[in-house]
Amino acid sequence: MRKTNLIMCAALAVWLGDARAVRAQAQMEFIPSLSLFTVYDDNIFARIDGTAGQMLQLRPSFEGSYESPTVRLLGLYSFDMQRSNFSALNTLDARRHAMAETRLRVSPFTTLGLAMRYDRSETPGEINIETGLLGQRHEAERLDLTPTVSRRLSPRMSVSAAYNWTTEHLVDGERGTLHVGRATLARVLSEVSSLTGSYIGRYFTDHETFAPGDPLSHRSHAVLAGWERRLAPGTRLAFSAGPKTTTYQGIDVEVSAAFARATNHLRTNVDYWHGETIVLGIRGPVAVDSVTTAFGWPLTQRIEIGTHAGVSDVSTTEGRTSTIYRGTLAASWAPSRLYTIAATYGLDYQHGTIRHPIFLDGAPLLLDDRVLRHVFRVSVTVAPRYKRSMLPPEEAARAKGVTR
Repeated sequence: MRKTNLIMCAALAVWLGDARAVRAQAQMEFIPSLSLFTVYDDNIFARIDGTAGQMLQLRPSFEGSYESPTVRLLGLYSFDMQRSNFSALNTLDARRHAMAETRLRVSPFTTLGLAMRYDRSETPGEINIETGLLGQRHEAERLDLTPTVSRRLSPRMSVSAAYNWTTEHLVDGERGTLHVGRATLARVLSEVSSLTGSYIGRYFTDHETFAPGDPLSHRSHAVLAGWERRLAPGTRLAFSAGPKTTTYQGIDVEVSAAFARATNHLRTNVDYWHGETIVLGIRGPVAVDSVTTAFGWPLTQRIEIGTHAGVSDVSTTEGRTSTIYRGTLAASWAPSRLYTIAATYGLDYQHGTIRHPIFLDGAPLLLDDRVLRHVFRVSVTVAPRYKRSMLPPEEAARAKGVTR
């Protein structure tokens, strides 16, 4: 954190030292909101022998943004208060979510950025973002910090670098940390296509709470070549792949592909990723093969329906594997700009387990190797918006009819 603060202070000093005045207005927006959810979960503890639960959740949240030609600031914070038919789940702090993003253009050619995300939940599957791996209810936390820098070398060439630090842990359990460094060189070939070359280095460490000692660590290095093309207005195709060396598996490959299309009547996203990450409660890196799809249909200006589906295959360094199938149907109706009514139905099915067996009195307990879960949620959200435009001093004076 200290290094991040030094970087941001240095960038701010450079920006303040720029003698050129900015001749455009800034925009500020603040959106407080309050959401009320009623939830039915037929497997609230994510076990083979599922137990149904009904919950009432109240979620206050606060979102704000500031944007000018050189600075962009975004922030969001929310927390959930929950009441359930299981008294052990009644709490004023069932989950927290915070995110922030800063982008600072220190010169016409150089931009600095910093992104942060924090999640705390009593449902660990919500924090396993890349895999969607289910887990029994247990308090868990995850924190991501990502500083970035990009520079335009010429009208057709740019270079960027990013460092991502992710740490996550089950409270009173193991802690896993992932460091990722990335450097990318991009070259524009034409108005519709471009090429990229990237290096990705990862460093995995694990600390066990009840058996402190030297942390378990692994490394990997990957070199990728990428291609991106705009097939039509609102339609994009991207692909990257390359060899990877790891200390735990030897030679492997890393692949990612994405297709996106946005029109007035349909929004489509399809993503594939073959890579590696960390999972709550699992020591060491896990290999991931993941396919996700998302579709959104704006039926009218106020009614929208959508679907989201995904399949993830996860395997550990010890050879344990798990496959997770996820699907969600969603619909929303906004009678006015002040409030929205939404309903979602989600289905999760997990086959196989990557967790170690738990022993009780010397005998292994049944592993949750086949878990089926249905969740139905209805919500009402009230979200007033407050906007304000701020003009530079000279323009503000002219708007008032004053000559300065």
